[in-house]
Amino acid sequence: MSARQKRLNAALDRAQRYLQDGRPTEAWAAFERIMEQAPFHPTVLKLGAVAAFQSGNPAQAVTMLETAILRYPDDHEAHFNLGIVHQSAGQLDTALTCFSRAASLSPGSPDAHYNMATALHELGRPDEAIAAYLRAIDADTRYAPAYAGLAYAQRGLGRLDEALASYESAVRLTPNDAQALSGYGVTLQHLDRLSEAGDVFRRAASLDPHYPDATTNLADVLVQQGQADAAIEACDRFLERRPGDAGVLASKAIALGENGDIAAVASLVDFDRFLSLEYPNTPNGFADMATFNDSLAPHMLAHPTLVEAPASHATCGGKHTGELLGDYATPIAAFHVMITSAVSRYIGRLDPDISHPFVANPLERWQLTAWSIVLQGKGGYQAPHIHPSAWLSGVYYARVPEIVEDPDADRAGWIEFGLPSSEYHWKQIPETRAIRPEPGLLVLFPSYFFHRTIPYDTDGTRISIAFDVLPAN
Repeated sequence: MSARQKRLNAALDRAQRYLQDGRPTEAWAAFERIMEQAPFHPTVLKLGAVAAFQSGNPAQAVTMLETAILRYPDDHEAHFNLGIVHQSAGQLDTALTCFSRAASLSPGSPDAHYNMATALHELGRPDEAIAAYLRAIDADTRYAPAYAGLAYAQRGLGRLDEALASYESAVRLTPNDAQALSGYGVTLQHLDRLSEAGDVFRRAASLDPHYPDATTNLADVLVQQGQADAAIEACDRFLERRPGDAGVLASKAIALGENGDIAAVASLVDFDRFLSLEYPNTPNGFADMATFNDSLAPHMLAHPTLVEAPASHATCGGKHTGELLGDYATPIAAFHVMITSAVSRYIGRLDPDISHPFVANPLERWQLTAWSIVLQGKGGYQAPHIHPSAWLSGVYYARVPEIVEDPDADRAGWIEFGLPSSEYHWKQIPETRAIRPEPGLLVLFPSYFFHRTIPYDTDGTRISIAFDVLPAN
C-alpha cells in the first residue's frame, strides 16, 4: 500500500470516528479535506454526504449522493442515503423512488423495505406500506422496527387483532423499547383492555422515564377509566423531570378539566396571557405586506415538497410541505428573519413567573422549523393537535378565503384554540378561543395549546405557514 493510500485511509478512519461520536461538523470538515485528494471515492461521497446532511447542509448531501449514483449506479447505500435526505425534506415521492431502487439492488437488506413502508404510509398508501413492512420482515425476521411499523399501519386500518400480534412480535424482540410498548398499549386500549393497557404504559414509563408518550398514553387511559386524579399525578411525576414538555402539559390540561378544576385549566391554558397576535412590519426588499404575501403564496403552491395530507400530520383534505427554512429563495429568507424577530419579541414580553411551567422553562438557545399548509376548500381543515416536540409555535397567513369574513359562516376557515383531539378520551368541553385569519397576521402560542382549523367547504385558498421553536442542537 502506498504512503498516499495509507494517509487517505487514516483520514477516512478519523472522519468516520467523528461521525460515530456524534460530531458531524468536524466529520464534514474532515471529509472536505479528503475530497481535495479523492473527490470520487465511494466512501467519501457516501459518508461525506451523511456528514453534510447531519451538519445542516442537505443540498450538499444531495449533490454528493447524486454524484456517487452517477459513478456507481448499483451502490444500494447511495440510493438509500439519498432517500433519507429527500424523506427528511418531505420529498416523499422522490424518497420512495430512491428506497425502491435500493431495495431492488439489495433485496436482502430490511432497511430499504422499511423506509419504503414509512414513505408509503406517509403518502396515504397503507396497504402498500403493509406489503413493504412484510418484505422487510422476510429479509430479516428479527427486524423489530418493521413489526412495530406494520402494527401501526394495521391499527390505522382498524385491523386491531393483527396489530396486537405484530406489536407482540416487536416487544418480544425489543422488550425494553418504550416506543413499541406504548404502541402495544394503545392497541390494547383500542380493544377496551384498559387495565392491561395501563400496565403496559407504566412499564414503558419506567423503562424510559424521559419518553413523554408513555405518560400521555397512561394519563389518557386513566381518564378513560374515570381516574382523572391519577392521570394528573402521572403527568406531574413526568413534569418534575421535564417541566415544559408540551405533550404532557396538554394531557394534564385535559385531566384537570375532567377533574372539574376549571381554574387550574384556565391558568395552564391562559389565552389572554400566552396567545399573541401581531402584524409584523414589511420585510426588507418588499414594497408592502401585500407584495410580500403575493410572493409567498405562489412559492408555497409550487413548492417541491407539497403533498396531499401526510398521514403523520393533522392536515385533512389539504396539502402540506416539508421543511421550508432550508430554502434560500427570497420570500422564505425574509420570512425566516421576520419570525425570528417575532419570537424574540414574544420571549422578551414574558412575565418571569417561575411558578408557571411554560414561563419557567424558556429555551436559552433555540432554532426554528417551518412548513406550509394549503387548504383549497372542499371541506379541508386541520384536526385538533399540538406540537409535542416544540416549546413555542406559530402560524402566519399569506392567503385566506373570502368565507372567513362571512358573519353567517360559523367561523369557517378560522383557527380555534382549546378543543382537544378526538384521540383523547375527554368529555368536558373546555374554553375555546377562535381567531379570524387574515393576510399578514402572525399568531404565536405555547406548543401545548390544542388548535384546529374550522372546516370550510367553499372555493378559496387558505395558505398558512406554521413554525415551531425547538431547543437548539
